[in-house]
Amino acid sequence: MDDATLAALRTAASALFDIGFAAMAGALATPALLRDASSAWATRCSWRCRTLFAAGGTVALAASLAWMWVEAISMAESPPLAALMDIGGIVAGTGFGRAWAVATVGLAASLALTSACRLRAMPLRTLALVLVVVAVAHASAGHAGANGIGWLVPATTVHLLATGLWAGSVFAAALVVLRGRPDAIDVVRHARGLSSTATAALAGVAATGVAIAWHGLDGSAAALAPASGSSWGFALDVKLALVAIAAALGAFNRFAVMPALPASWPRFAHVLRVEAGVLLAALVAAAVLANGEPPVV
Repeated sequence: MDDATLAALRTAASALFDIGFAAMAGALATPALLRDASSAWATRCSWRCRTLFAAGGTVALAASLAWMWVEAISMAESPPLAALMDIGGIVAGTGFGRAWAVATVGLAASLALTSACRLRAMPLRTLALVLVVVAVAHASAGHAGANGIGWLVPATTVHLLATGLWAGSVFAAALVVLRGRPDAIDVVRHARGLSSTATAALAGVAATGVAIAWHGLDGSAAALAPASGSSWGFALDVKLALVAIAAALGAFNRFAVMPALPASWPRFAHVLRVEAGVLLAALVAAAVLANGEPPVV
């Protein structure tokens, strides 16, 4: 399998992992935002989040397994089927493999725990702790952990968690909260909580994103210029533009639409769906960055 194909598969697996992880984070955040709500609508939203969590976890787990398969093909330089036999050695013999195993076991455990608690509310705090462990392990298995546990690993971990919380909360709102006729009081409560959560997460995304990008660019912004011809720099420009658009949409909802809720609910919902689509594209751009090589400047 040639390098270009491996790179494309690696990027696809990374994007699917990020999307699935975000869905899991959003599925935990939404019931927390509705914890003081008492309407039947809010109760249905919380129960639907269980399905979203399971779907996101399944996607993330499948993507993690696919990612290791691609890495095994690349590291062992073996045919696709033969590479499956090399995964055990990679896990046992490399820091990357052990970190990947922790993340993968964490994902599987979260799905098993959710299934075991199917007749009662999800254990939000326990599952949130598992997601933190998964984020740390995933960051350690990537470029951030290539040279040991330095500041880049916690920065990447916070970036993954903040991105997942922001995008995931919006995904959950678009897929779960917008279904059915909302309760007039609880929908305002959720909208305010969603806005505050997204704002805090955006601050974390921005702070850690700047640090990670600056490290990748070795302290120079020259590669961001369109004339540089750097595909990595172009992908970063696209990601930044998408994040800015999503932030602007969120700000529009918060300051122009949300004060008129619940009367403005249809407009709020429309903007939220558009924001979800933009964030989905941003996660794909982030996967391209994570699996690309920063230019030499």
